[in-house]
Amino acid sequence: MDKLGDFISHQKWLEPVETALGTVADTLFLNGVPFGKKLRNFLHGTWLGHPLHPVITDVPIGAWTATTVLDVYELATGDERLAPGSDFAVGVGLLGAAGAAVSGLNDWNYTSKKPRRVGAMHAITNVAATACYLGSWWQRKHGCRHAGLTMGFAGFALSMVGAYLGGHLVYNERIGVNHAPEKLPDEFVPVLKESELPENKLLKAEAGGVPIVLVKRGGRVFAMAEKCSHLGGPLADGELDGDIVTCPWHGSQFSIEDGHPVTGPSAYAQPCFGVRVREGQIEVRAPRGMVANPY
Repeated sequence: MDKLGDFISHQKWLEPVETALGTVADTLFLNGVPFGKKLRNFLHGTWLGHPLHPVITDVPIGAWTATTVLDVYELATGDERLAPGSDFAVGVGLLGAAGAAVSGLNDWNYTSKKPRRVGAMHAITNVAATACYLGSWWQRKHGCRHAGLTMGFAGFALSMVGAYLGGHLVYNERIGVNHAPEKLPDEFVPVLKESELPENKLLKAEAGGVPIVLVKRGGRVFAMAEKCSHLGGPLADGELDGDIVTCPWHGSQFSIEDGHPVTGPSAYAQPCFGVRVREGQIEVRAPRGMVANPY
């Protein structure tokens, strides 16, 4: 039972926070502007094949962990020789926190229900941690070192809470993980009569227990996993525009040729199948080598 997620999801005071964050995200990421799509794709990590946000979060967490270790050493021994390194790490963490906040907000804007609310709490905690370290950095620079160290410890504690909530989003709510099926049939299995597949229309079928979506374009048949790799949306209920399939849930777009994400929020490629037509029957299997549609 997800007690933490359920508790946070019932916190009504987070509703205006969600609204404000959504407004900021739409404005910051130029929603509705052509260049905005490229910006959002970059922040989603579609070019990386992996969400960008968790990559950047390692920077502030690592930097502030180093800061904490050096600050504890300074307080325990009175030796301030490592203080410049500690102060430098605070600054590195602040820069990393800015990047993590921007990429995280971009991903959060494509969530809903419980993950959205837990994500809002995650954001609040991390903003508070960053504010503490910003204050710590200012105090260190202006001779209030003891107060700066104290604020740093408070910031580190908050960052650990934020990291815990981030882990909850990944491991409990499955945000940022690949939702597409991993196990595809090794051998060709029949899925549909070719005569039953209209041209330029998405059609759901099943291959060895795996839901798939079929498309015929120019007489050529394509097949990919039907469950969207972002959050599991039903691609068969989406839209087909040329060779691009758009998920109906959050707008992720995939090429039917090889499944690569054309537009986020998904950063993962959609699994595609090898396809052949034998005696009027469409058969599919996990692709082998570089052959996309062996007939």
